[in-house]
Parts: sequence; structure tokens; C-alpha cells
Amino acid sequence: MKKDLKYYGEVWLADNPEQKQFCIMSFIDDDLILETNLHSLEKVYKEPQILGTFTGLGYLTFIDCRIKHWGFGITESRIYSPKYTFTSGSHVIDAVNLKFKEFFVVNEAIVQWVNYMTWYDNLNNKLIKKEFSDSYDISAVRLKISIEHYLQYHSSERTKLIISNRGLIKFELEEPVSVLYAIELYDQFQKTLQLVFGRSSKFSKFSFKCMGCGEWKELYYNDKKLSKSKSVFVHTEYEKTRTSLPKILNAVYSNKDFRFCLDKLMENFIGNQPSHNKRFTNSIATYEAFCKLFSEDSKRNLNKQILRYKDVFKLIGKISEEEWKKFPSKVVRSRDYHVHSNTGNRDVFSEFDLLYVSFLFDFVIAYLMLSELKVEQELLDKYIQHGNSVFVDLKRTNTILGTNPLS
Repeated sequence: MKKDLKYYGEVWLADNPEQKQFCIMSFIDDDLILETNLHSLEKVYKEPQILGTFTGLGYLTFIDCRIKHWGFGITESRIYSPKYTFTSGSHVIDAVNLKFKEFFVVNEAIVQWVNYMTWYDNLNNKLIKKEFSDSYDISAVRLKISIEHYLQYHSSERTKLIISNRGLIKFELEEPVSVLYAIELYDQFQKTLQLVFGRSSKFSKFSFKCMGCGEWKELYYNDKKLSKSKSVFVHTEYEKTRTSLPKILNAVYSNKDFRFCLDKLMENFIGNQPSHNKRFTNSIATYEAFCKLFSEDSKRNLNKQILRYKDVFKLIGKISEEEWKKFPSKVVRSRDYHVHSNTGNRDVFSEFDLLYVSFLFDFVIAYLMLSELKVEQELLDKYIQHGNSVFVDLKRTNTILGTNPLS
């Protein structure tokens, strides 16, 4: 499906296939929209399932169709916004009972991660390209993940051949899984990508292999977690993380403690941006979670937990010995001010400082989590370098830019 086009067809309710109505399907801000006269006789706020056939697409199944608009007059009309849409060229998909063992997701972030420019060598009349498929086995959950980088060719107006780099993530399981579980597996990969590469993007294609006919079908949903995410955590290239990736992926998919900390950490980077104090308290909660799950003495208070990793904080934040003397207690006072409403606390971080202290904790947490996996030092150094850049250099620049002459 192309988001800049409109598609025409007919739709019907799953429990009333005889009543079919004309429908126009389009996209508005990545939400799929259905405009039709089809509606239930009863008053409902959404239809659980709508089926249809559309020119150029085939059979479509729409799930969880919320009604965005009611139209009344000579005829009643509805505008639906389905949460999930399944497309098949050969048969209607039973989405409610659907399970599959293979699926892949095309995501532009893989291309950015690989960071390779395809070019043409005129001297040797040769296309210089990078194509590969690397597989990673997560035996504990009987899952194989493949990261692929390939070329896509298409012609334009008979005068041009356009060659594009493409990247995808393929998931292969031994046992069939539901749609929601497959999306959960993909979401975990996105968080992994955010951790080691610093960004992700919306998928351009989500396909699964039908266990009935063996053909590849498509799923579409608006991945709103990334709709407004502009955060950049740390920048690496795929080649430089290749050696450490098996350890990271195995931890993400088979170590529940590691995954819990990653989920908490990524709340600051995926989705809409929280306020500075909310971001700070989330970073503190994530740090306390890491210390509880991965430290020998999990009952230490926050002040002692910060002192435990003093060297890491000072290394990433370039904190002097003099500054460090006040840092742990100031963090605790600020945490108590915002979490426990201890408004009598003095000498707490300003709203501006909270943002950068939060960043510092996030880099420290990521560094400590990856250190637990014994990844390569070259990858750990990236968190030190980027932490220095954000907590020291960027903070200094924004302090100057944020100075208010009226204050």
C-alpha cells in the first residue's frame, strides 16, 4: 500500500457478508481511514472486524475499527480508523485466529545503521554495493533473527533505473505465534536498535508467511511509539557492533531482568518526549531497577547506589572531585522533591539541569547494562564519548543560548 494513493473497493461486516458497501481507503498522518456507508444497525463506537476487497490490493481484513465520524442524512456514512490491517492477494485472512512462524519488517533505520553508499565504478563498469544477511540465534526462546541489507531496483519513465539501499529484520520461530506477540518481538528489536544505534524509524513493510497457503501477506498498523521520536541516544555503525550483537540480542530476548531495564530506559527515547522532571524521575527509577537486579547488595539506598558506580559517573560526566562531593546527595534531594513532594528540600537541580542529569544517568545505565554482557570496549567507549558530548559540551552550549537578559 502506498500512503499517497487512494484505494477503492467494497467492504462488509464479518457477521453480515451479504451487505456490501462501496469504500474509499486512504491515509491521514499514517492512520488508515475508511470512508463508507457501511454500519451496524446497533449503535456502536467501533467495529471489531470489517472485511473487504480493493482494486490493486486484493482481500483486506480490518481489525478494531474505531468510528471517527458519523454522517447522517439521506444515507448514513461512517469514517473508520482500523488499528490493524491485513492484506492478501489470494484469500481473506482470519486475523483473530492468525498465527505464523516467519515474518520480516523493512525499516529504513537498518540502512542508516549500515551506513554504506552504493556507487557505480565507471572505470571498471561495476556497481559497488553491500548486500548481506547476518543471522543471530536466540536458542533460549527458539528464535532466529536475521539482519539483511540489500538493493531494490525500479525503473522510472523508461529513462531511469533507480537503485536504493534497503534493510530488513527477519524473525523465524520454531512455534507459531500470534500477531500481538510478533509485534512485541519487533518492538524489542526497535529498543535494541535505539540502544546500540541511537534511533529507529517507522517500518515501510511488515510481512508474514501464511501457514495455510505459504504466501507472504502484509500487516499494517500505525507505529505511534515512534511517530514523534526525535531522540538520538548514541551513534554507532553496524560493523562495529556486529561482534557484540549476539550477546545483546540474547540478553534482550531471553534475560527478563535485562529486558525490564531496557524497557524502562527506552521510555525516555521512544514516543512523545516527557517533561524534564518526568524524564529525570524515570531515569532514577531505571537506575534503581538496574542496581536492584544486577548488584550484589540490592537493598542499598540511592545515595549508596550512586557512590557504588562513582568512577562511571565521573568518567561519562567529566565530573570533578569537587563537584562530585555534592552530586549524589543533590540527586537524592531532587528525586525526593519530585517523587515524594518534599517541597522543603533546598539545593535541588533546576528544570534545565534535570534534563542533563537525566541524560547522564541514561548513559551510565546503558554503559553498565552492556558491561554486564561483557561487550567490546570499543562499543562501551561510544557511550563515554557521547555522554561527554551531551552532559558537558551540549549542556554548556545550551546554557549560553538559554540565558535570559530579563532574569
